[in-house]
Amino acid sequence: MNNDYYIEPIVINSDTLIPPSPSDDIWKNRKNAYFMYDKPDVPTCSIVVQGYNRLNKTKYCVECILKYTQDVDYELILVDNGSDDGTLEFFQSVPYRNKKIIHMTQNRGAALPYRYYISLIKGKYLVNIPNDVYVTRNWLSNLLKCYQSDPKIGFVEPVSSNVSNLQEVKLRFSDFDDMQKKAAAFNQSDPAKWEERLRLISVISFFSREVLDNVGTFDAAYSHDFIEDDLCARIRRMGYKLVLCRDTWVCHDHDFRNLEDKDPAAFKASLESGRAVYREKYHGIDPWDDISNFELTLLAPLDSARLPNQVKAMTVDVRCGTPALEIRNRLKRRGTKDVTSYAFTTAAKYYLDLQTACDEVTCDRIDFIQQHYMNDAFDVVVLGEPVNTYPMPVRLLQTLYGFLKPGGMLLFKVRNTDNYCAFLRSVGIEVASDPDLPANTPLNEILACLKLFGAVDCTVSADLESLSVADQNFLMNKLKAANPDSDQATLNRLCIKDYCIKAIRRQL
Repeated sequence: MNNDYYIEPIVINSDTLIPPSPSDDIWKNRKNAYFMYDKPDVPTCSIVVQGYNRLNKTKYCVECILKYTQDVDYELILVDNGSDDGTLEFFQSVPYRNKKIIHMTQNRGAALPYRYYISLIKGKYLVNIPNDVYVTRNWLSNLLKCYQSDPKIGFVEPVSSNVSNLQEVKLRFSDFDDMQKKAAAFNQSDPAKWEERLRLISVISFFSREVLDNVGTFDAAYSHDFIEDDLCARIRRMGYKLVLCRDTWVCHDHDFRNLEDKDPAAFKASLESGRAVYREKYHGIDPWDDISNFELTLLAPLDSARLPNQVKAMTVDVRCGTPALEIRNRLKRRGTKDVTSYAFTTAAKYYLDLQTACDEVTCDRIDFIQQHYMNDAFDVVVLGEPVNTYPMPVRLLQTLYGFLKPGGMLLFKVRNTDNYCAFLRSVGIEVASDPDLPANTPLNEILACLKLFGAVDCTVSADLESLSVADQNFLMNKLKAANPDSDQATLNRLCIKDYCIKAIRRQL
């Protein structure tokens, strides 16, 4: 042997490692593969705090972790991402023995330190906490209860202040002491308040090591925005669930609505860039329009509907499936846990994501929908796109109504074609046409058709366009010029985007 090239090998002691037993259950296989390397001294969680300046926030963030995380064993990893305000010195002084400190000499983005500390963490779960998030009593034990309740859960998130995506809960408090008291009363573990989602905004990132090992880390294709949306998509497509824990609240001390610490132009550019990357990666799926369609107005009648304890629900063209999960979540809040969800889509690009949200998915032309469900009957049928954007809206409506059980509920939308765009065109102002090309189907004719079908309890509500105050004032001025008797009610009718209709099938 030529000793000139000899080096000491890296030795991995596998003497005591027991290979996992083979199983047909993919969840057991994934978990066993990780716990094969488990050791008695492994902490339950690795809590990572990343700080970049804002020292006062960083101090309170760490103080809250030390004070309100005494019921779960954890290691603390403190990451100074190139601060120049004494953050590193503060981290050195934190009175916690099981800690590690990482110092980045320059801030090169929040994702870069992650690529370093992911190899250092020992915990079974990784919890990332930004330095503007203040945890509260029971926060970690509550999240763990949810995560450990189902092997298919891959990502959990608490509700908080200052967050979008319907994850915000506003607790009224006078100061941080008052906030902690009210949060302690709020944070009572309750499985009825766990909601499955297609997308979660990470105020706190909470994953098991098993999920990270199987799904992977952040995709470097994204510069910043939508990088977490991408991770959510990959977690779901691996078969895991995303759960919002409405039984746990933390404080997010960041005024994102007024772009605190952000340059508006750079933020807009980052959003546009990240959104384009997502669409390219997922073959035309939009991370907002196709995933954040909660359909709050359309689905609101479910909150007071008379439905059986076992519900069979069908959704048609609900894009990636958020309305299907919203049906399940709304009924769960009422105590209905047994919901079987069917989905029909006319767009093949949504098929895979719908499978992560529904029990059974079918993709075909809308003309053939009746052939797929001729022997089925449903308690709830929801049409996601406006009925007058389809070639034969009345025939489709009759078909969907025919799928209902006696007493079943049909929820659908009608696009308002007599809206402000039509008015502006009538007075000679050029505005873009509706890209969905809806047919001019009067609302009263739709309601008359429902009565002919035998529907009872037909009600109408409205989804409004999101117009600025300046745009509304402009419209009102044009209305007054065309008709001096125009008032706010006239303006409101023009600002309706879709009419949302509920119809109940007559009981036998």
